[in-house]
Amino acid sequence: MLSILGANDIYTMKLKLLLFVSIILISCKSTQEFTGFSYDPPGVTNTTGKEVTPQHRRVIGVGEPKIWLSNEFESARAVDFYQIDDTTYEVLVEPENFPINNSPWYAFKIWADVPKAINLRLAYNEGRHRYLPKVYRSMGSLSAQHIITDAEFDSTNGTATFGLFLEREPQTISAHFLENSRYSELILKSRSFPQSYITVDTVGYSNQNRAILAFTVDESDVDQAGVLVLISRQHPPEFPGYHAYRSFFDTMIGDSELAMEFRKHFVIKAFPMLNPDGVVNGHWRHNAMGVDLNRDWQNFNQPETRAVRDALSPLVDDPTKKVYYGIDFHSTNENIFYPINEEIVTTPDNLTQRWYDVITEELPEMNFVAEEFDTSSPIAKNWIYRTFGSDALTYEVSDELPIDQIQKLGVHSAESLMRLMLEEWKSQNN
Repeated sequence: MLSILGANDIYTMKLKLLLFVSIILISCKSTQEFTGFSYDPPGVTNTTGKEVTPQHRRVIGVGEPKIWLSNEFESARAVDFYQIDDTTYEVLVEPENFPINNSPWYAFKIWADVPKAINLRLAYNEGRHRYLPKVYRSMGSLSAQHIITDAEFDSTNGTATFGLFLEREPQTISAHFLENSRYSELILKSRSFPQSYITVDTVGYSNQNRAILAFTVDESDVDQAGVLVLISRQHPPEFPGYHAYRSFFDTMIGDSELAMEFRKHFVIKAFPMLNPDGVVNGHWRHNAMGVDLNRDWQNFNQPETRAVRDALSPLVDDPTKKVYYGIDFHSTNENIFYPINEEIVTTPDNLTQRWYDVITEELPEMNFVAEEFDTSSPIAKNWIYRTFGSDALTYEVSDELPIDQIQKLGVHSAESLMRLMLEEWKSQNN
């Protein structure tokens, strides 16, 4: 049979066979049960709850004259403190439980009875050094602060060592600056909005009975308003993503002509801190039950994810609202978009890909990249797609992006998305 076929016929048959096999492989991949991404620890999709070791809050003094370390404040994380030799001291940092993603958060205060130059070593159980140390005097101000970029990393044991001059006045050292990241500050802000079109509701409570807050921005004057869903701080250490969210949200509720036009057509539903227990307790990744919340958007075993689900689900049957888009803010080792696969039809379709093109063209210095994923994983953006049919994005900000650049990115992202969503809304309603 093949002997009487021409070369073009054979090529066509091979092409069809390759296409058929590809479809089968893609189908098998998309239906295979999700067990975790490559960087996830084993059992990450088991979200029923695991044992967590509470952190012992205390002040530790070592040596003579004494050098002191404290973890007695919100978001602190330091398990123990040792003197190694005359000039070297070690802070031991452990996660809330393990196995766990390597996001080794640390935060502590340190001071000395007598001024002294020391070498401080950060050592980790079940992890390796990741975040550059930030040093500052006051948790209420970043005016006297610096980032230690020359810490000596030991690739064998995952520690980091750097020089530090101690005085009687405490210094705070942490993986990220704590400014605008603490749960108590969010609670205070929720009570201070002057705008009448912003309401703040408690939609649920965490495992340790902290409020899960929902910020609703509604100034719409159309028959069916679009809804933009914003989620942040599922993972406690990811402050850059949270800070980008803050700049993003503040831009959208501002008094620019663009923001006011946007709010005529769109409602914002924002959940700025989904894991308050993890933030307050200085967790590396998990909530108070030892669970990665961004793997619980299918089973909803945890009260934090259930709170958001229950707050948003009524929008499915609300004729006056339509979920248009969702963004889940995180941070990792680069600026990256994780969109839903372009081949998957969303309503509106491929909004993320169009937005990404705008950002990379207008902010090339941010070096954004994109990596598409299917919708099989039990994460927030996929739940938004499965529930509302809308496009959604995991928005990752680089771990070490400077604060001023994070703010610039948040503002520009908000402005470019508002323009894009307004264009989309008008094209569908004209």
